Amino acid sequence: MTTEQNRRRKILSNITAEVSNVVVGKDEIKEILLVALLSQGHVLIEGLPGTAKTTLARTFAQVIGGKFKRVQGTPDMQPADILGFYLYRPDGSSTFMPGPIFANVILFDELNRTTSRTQAALLEAMQEQQVTIERETYPLEPPFIVIASQLPHGGAGTFPLSDVQIDRFMFRIWSAFPSRQEEEQILRDIDEISEPHISAVATPSNIIRLQQEVKKVYITDSIRRYIVDILNSLRHHPDLSLGPSPRGGIALFRGTRALAFIQGRDFVIPDDVKRLLIPVFSHRLRIGAEAEMDKVTPEAIINQVAAEVAVPKEGTVNRTEETDKVIGEDAEALTEAADKADRGIGEADQETIGEGLSPSQAEEVPVQANEAMTKVEEPTTKIPINWEWAVIICILVIGVIMICVGLLSIR
Repeated sequence: MTTEQNRRRKILSNITAEVSNVVVGKDEIKEILLVALLSQGHVLIEGLPGTAKTTLARTFAQVIGGKFKRVQGTPDMQPADILGFYLYRPDGSSTFMPGPIFANVILFDELNRTTSRTQAALLEAMQEQQVTIERETYPLEPPFIVIASQLPHGGAGTFPLSDVQIDRFMFRIWSAFPSRQEEEQILRDIDEISEPHISAVATPSNIIRLQQEVKKVYITDSIRRYIVDILNSLRHHPDLSLGPSPRGGIALFRGTRALAFIQGRDFVIPDDVKRLLIPVFSHRLRIGAEAEMDKVTPEAIINQVAAEVAVPKEGTVNRTEETDKVIGEDAEALTEAADKADRGIGEADQETIGEGLSPSQAEEVPVQANEAMTKVEEPTTKIPINWEWAVIICILVIGVIMICVGLLSIR
């Protein structure tokens, strides 16, 4: 492993370890947050109140460094509260007052408690990493990621996210109640968890470099076709009224590269695709009326499609073949170089070679070289011959021939 790979692995492991010092369990959500960060996406965390949605998002944001802003969603919030506004003075001058959107990491807590108009203020920022205020466009500083939390759909005081809004989130992940062991640990360490000492273990420049490295992860044509087959199967599923958009396929494509990168591979395998199917597609599917009455869930449909679509077996084989091809080309180049070197030595100035040798030593050099070449050309293994059996076989063959000749003469 190279020094660069060690540095990369250390940054990723430090991020996970620092978050785990505060948040007990929820390893799946931690992994999804890291995948979204490396693939330049956004995450929607859904769950019941008190399941550490805010704590997890805030801790992750502080650990990766950069500017961090937190927005609390309320029904009376306006778009200007997020984007910013111009402050006009009596003399006619104005000053732009940037909103919390101008940060590297935005934690939008309880997003679905805001109205549709306020939710729409995030669309341009999440898709194009810029905002437009009074016909002026302001770019957002990379890296930029929105981590939003929401209460379960239909809860008191909530507004459903529009399809356009929810499609901007690369992943949606569910924050469930902790297990018995995790809850015991939470109660034991609650004082330290309530007053955590969080330190940033990365910088924005580190994250940007890692994002560029993720783009170099290799994906075979067969795995790309595998992703397209899954998309088409979902779009034509009889229990769905709305299938995933092309943005969903792009999210899956980018996410698999980031997941492979985190696991220390420079190529994607089919298991990476399967691992991200539910986080990528569960919030992008709309169940038909009849299927909804039958309690059919998006997760059940995704699992069904994943089981039916043929998994490419050559996903990593192609990568190996290409590697072998490169190795073969390198080997040919090395062989050619060795031949040239041998010819060069054979044509070298013998006077120069013999300058440091005595006449007798100079005469021995060709002889020793010939002996060495003869040893190299000799086969490494010899097949033993049993001469006794060979003689017996020859006698038997001769006897059979003589009997045949005698029979022919009798006729």
